[in-house]
Amino acid sequence: MPADKLVLLPADPHVGAGDCSGLAACLQNIGLIGEQTAHASGLFYPTGDRFLQLVSFLGCSPSIELEPPQNRAELDQAVANGRFCHIVLVCETTLQFRADRQTRPPRCPHCGHPVPDWQTHIRTWQDNPAESHWTCAACGEAGELTDWVFRKTAGFGKVFLEIRGIYPSEAIPGEALLAALAGHTGGTWRHMYIKE
Repeated sequence: MPADKLVLLPADPHVGAGDCSGLAACLQNIGLIGEQTAHASGLFYPTGDRFLQLVSFLGCSPSIELEPPQNRAELDQAVANGRFCHIVLVCETTLQFRADRQTRPPRCPHCGHPVPDWQTHIRTWQDNPAESHWTCAACGEAGELTDWVFRKTAGFGKVFLEIRGIYPSEAIPGEALLAALAGHTGGTWRHMYIKE
């Protein structure tokens, strides 16, 4: 079942975090995450003691469940569908594309024109990563697929910090969290909202 996620990723999609354990240690040091917990299909981190100071929730009364279910079967199901707020770290060696199911066409970074055939370009690139070049049909500027402007519904990267159980635009990463991430990887981070 698809889960709502607030996903943080380096602004430079080619930046890697190396082993996820170093990133996890950084996030535990600042109190974003607790101790790693196993479930039926992998690992997750419950929210840490400073989670609510590092992630800002918007609106007058957001409904966030921070405690994982105690029953093992309920926990496995709740992790899969993002029924409670928890964190999953994804560290890949190759560039990945992640997108919300309702992602709108990206825009050319030069002229702002929508890229109507973007999904075809993505599939071609996924089949052959060397096929990452693109030329805008509207302005003729050439670039890489990673240059496209998706707003906050898709992105390319090797490192993803998923905060599951967060509805689109319900929360944003705080400055202290972004600063810690930048210190760990040596570059700025951004965020997006996806359901997958």
